[in-house]
Amino acid sequence: MSASPDTVLLCRFCGHLNESLEEGARCAQCGAFSGLETVASGEARRRSRRIRLDFLRNRLVRAALVIAPLLVIAFWILWEYTGLPPDPPQPSTAIGDTAVAVPAGDWPQAGGGVTNASAAVAPGLSAGGTPEVRWEYVAGSPIDTPPAVVGSRVYLTAEDGSVVALDKESGTVIWRYDSGLPAGVTPAVSDGLVFAVFRPGIVTALDAESGELAWSKRLATASLPSPTVADGRLFVAETDQRRLLALDAATGATLWDYQVGDWIIAPPAINDSRLVVTANDERIHVLDVNTGRPQMIYNAGGGRWTRDGPAVTDDLLHFSSNGARRDGSRGRVWGIDYRGHRYPLERPIYYVRTQLAVWGFAKHPPVQQGTVWSTRTGGKQPHQPAVSGQTVVIADVGGLVSGLEVETGAIRWETDLEAGVAAGATIAGDVALVGDERGVITALSLADGSEQWTATLEGPITAQPIVSGELLLAPVATEGGVLAALSVKSSR
Repeated sequence: MSASPDTVLLCRFCGHLNESLEEGARCAQCGAFSGLETVASGEARRRSRRIRLDFLRNRLVRAALVIAPLLVIAFWILWEYTGLPPDPPQPSTAIGDTAVAVPAGDWPQAGGGVTNASAAVAPGLSAGGTPEVRWEYVAGSPIDTPPAVVGSRVYLTAEDGSVVALDKESGTVIWRYDSGLPAGVTPAVSDGLVFAVFRPGIVTALDAESGELAWSKRLATASLPSPTVADGRLFVAETDQRRLLALDAATGATLWDYQVGDWIIAPPAINDSRLVVTANDERIHVLDVNTGRPQMIYNAGGGRWTRDGPAVTDDLLHFSSNGARRDGSRGRVWGIDYRGHRYPLERPIYYVRTQLAVWGFAKHPPVQQGTVWSTRTGGKQPHQPAVSGQTVVIADVGGLVSGLEVETGAIRWETDLEAGVAAGATIAGDVALVGDERGVITALSLADGSEQWTATLEGPITAQPIVSGELLLAPVATEGGVLAALSVKSSR
């Protein structure tokens, strides 16, 4: 078959114009024979152009479907793992300068300082002494958290929303700020300001001398953890929104925020430009303190809730997990290297490798980045560890207190107080202090866990006891809520 001068054979598939073909022959361009049509030359050229344009468009669409996801992934990697995003605003002041050491006798915020070590600076307690009550302050409502101590003043909040400044030597009230809102936080005190967070989500900065309001900020949701101040930033949580906020400590303006997977109920820990935040789940988030960008995410494992705060040293991050069983009886204490960095698809790759090991397709499970040690203890471990020197001290809810080696996690000693414990331990020099539901504060030797002395108060110890110089300060659950100040005199 051949085409007349006014007609051509058009290939419906590729649009090629075949001017002269024998019958049964194929298209000279694509090799098809079933799609050949005899078409007038003018119409054939128009249809050929349309077919070629459609073919080109389809190729571009298919290429875009392949290339676009690759570009999105590449852009996401650049955004998440490099400095591509713009840096957030910087704080206007250096309130809470971490380059300045905490003065001896001060306990300026939760955990004793930004590292959350729960270790007193230059404690003046006698290890073998006899405790005596020096003064008591009756708040009129429960005191759920330890106070803060700066210089000659003690600052605390009570459940009725009051923030109070007391004279450290006598317990006399210097000033009182009444918010009318429930509160249960340790204030953060620095550079003449007292920062407090009230449970409905109100953040306040008060003048440390007079108690007058400097500024106030309303958060989007309720807030539970104590505030932390460091290098001009005030860190607070929007608990229901599962967000950590960095505020300008001088004005309350939001600098950056970071989303986690569950409620934040404990203050973060900070050391050397890294901020560590725990949530009411199994993940530990290590962030750049200046930008809020994640540097590392550590997974303690399904069901191992990390509810209380972390404690950091220059080398390791320490935290507790409340156990993988429903009864929480397989709690662990962890020591991890928190100076790692994320890499693209790190978590999915780790998950796949773990599943391969679980189902027997790999001989050994993968070792998660940052893992140094984890030690199983005998009971529930919702409380924050205390760290000093070469010792980590952890108290479980049933009263078992353990002393672990910092570098290896090896258990050096265990002491059973045989009473419920509602808060973490405090280290003061050569002793660890633990308060229990009987109203007893027990001082244990850091060296071997032996009992050095006890102090008995008139109600359960509701929060971590703290030490300021020669004073031991402990909230006591009585009808009115009491902060007791004890001194421990040498009995030798």
